[in-house]
Amino acid sequence: MALKRGEFPNPPLQLLTHAVHLLADEVLDGKQASRKSVREAMDLLRRHRHFEHVHELGVAWHDTFGCDAMIQRLLAQAKVELGALEGADDLLDEAGQMAIRHPTDLEYQAEEKDYNALRGRIRKQRFVLTDNVNVLAESIAYYQKKQLAQPSFFLDVNVLALRVRLHDRIAQPIQVLIELAHDVLKQATVAIRTKPADPWALATASEACLALSRFLPDESWCDWAELWLYRFLAHPKCGPFEIESYFRQVREIWSGAPLDESTCAGRLARIFERHMLRTQRRWSVDARQLQWLQQNPEELEKNFCGEKSFTVADIRKMLALAPNIGCVTNDKGVRMGTGFLVQGSAFGDDGLLFITNAHVISDTLTKAIRGSDARVTFETEADGSMPPCLVQAILFNSEPGQLGNVKEAPGKLDVTVCRLSRTPNGAAGLPVAPTVPWPSPRTKAFVVGHPRAGELQFSLQDSVLLDVCGNERLMHYRTPTDPGSSGSPVFNRDWEVIALHHAGSQTCPRLSGSGFYEANEGITLQAIRQHWKGMATDSLG
Repeated sequence: MALKRGEFPNPPLQLLTHAVHLLADEVLDGKQASRKSVREAMDLLRRHRHFEHVHELGVAWHDTFGCDAMIQRLLAQAKVELGALEGADDLLDEAGQMAIRHPTDLEYQAEEKDYNALRGRIRKQRFVLTDNVNVLAESIAYYQKKQLAQPSFFLDVNVLALRVRLHDRIAQPIQVLIELAHDVLKQATVAIRTKPADPWALATASEACLALSRFLPDESWCDWAELWLYRFLAHPKCGPFEIESYFRQVREIWSGAPLDESTCAGRLARIFERHMLRTQRRWSVDARQLQWLQQNPEELEKNFCGEKSFTVADIRKMLALAPNIGCVTNDKGVRMGTGFLVQGSAFGDDGLLFITNAHVISDTLTKAIRGSDARVTFETEADGSMPPCLVQAILFNSEPGQLGNVKEAPGKLDVTVCRLSRTPNGAAGLPVAPTVPWPSPRTKAFVVGHPRAGELQFSLQDSVLLDVCGNERLMHYRTPTDPGSSGSPVFNRDWEVIALHHAGSQTCPRLSGSGFYEANEGITLQAIRQHWKGMATDSLG
């Protein structure tokens, strides 16, 4: 298995998921998988931002063999990325206790500095969620604790960013912050010359200039921040993990909003957003940006007029649908997928129904979240003022089938339809298309969800509907998606739901004829209704 050898040959997502399941099962069986192979596989998956897989392997090891210094750190990082901050803190506390019990174990000593950095990251994220200045101070203390153990520009720039954010609430000596920013910039520029293979030095130089622009606005520091950012984005080793890490810092700590270019942080955020639109063909919106757009509708014309892939009218419709699309987590807060609300009348039922994949929520599939453990959060409630929605009842469940297998009947649909304990304000259910669209180069299929368990993301370009199988059960489309998109709604050009997204592959079997192609696959809502209710395949009402 390539993962065991530390290789990542850009595998199809379904194959990667299967490989991770096999490796996790080996770990749970207590045989075959070595500590070294699990460590290398987890680190490899981390670098490619497959945190849900890092989490699966880490939990399997921890449940079977207990605490390992490096695996514990990687598992804690995965929990942070997936939103389970309390669980990550518990893992780090456990590692700290193990280090005390085994003072001669050098592996715990080697990981201690990274444990402190993760503790700083956890508290930084808690500050973002709570705006509690005491938590911000704790985050600074942890980053500084690691920085004292092993000085680096990466740690200093986090201390710089957090101290500037603290200055926004409690005034700090400005000259001290300016000197710190200059020192970070000097460290970064030296690293750029001596270690050109490291993209982080470019991001650090950009962030140091961003800090200087706050205190020396009459100088050209923001222009320098932009220049270093462009160089960072163009670096050959700047991948999804690096891009998202700096972009998140700009958004969450520097309050950079892509739709507000009146600040330097906003200018950088806009550069990030346009880069992702061009290279990753997606547009993301968090709760703060969603609220900004709702309060400032004129910003839509200003920022999206002239885009070739979508129109301002598209953006308006997408934003109106956002309250109906949720992120699925387990009872520990780990984000695992996406789901969406529709009117029950579309399925001959009452009220609002929540639809997701069976491999996300199911009481029968071993890798899925049990209904009693599932939680659903919605972007419009991301400020934390409302508790997650619970699964009140599973109304229909159908196990997953093989990708591209059109012969499975009466149908493996990879779907769970359930009723939630409550639904968010403003959610009226997504409109359901009356018919399954006919594939053509002009027919579009847009996916909206929480890929990689992050903020709400719209896949907008290259969104061509490739094919629909003869019994109108499976649908293939070339729409860019990432892990975590499982359970996302697939829309037509009128922003009506046509399918439930469930998988994709670079070597997906064609629905018509022989051979393979790069495609994602969805289950049509018409097929879901037919097999749940036993209704004829007429139009959806």
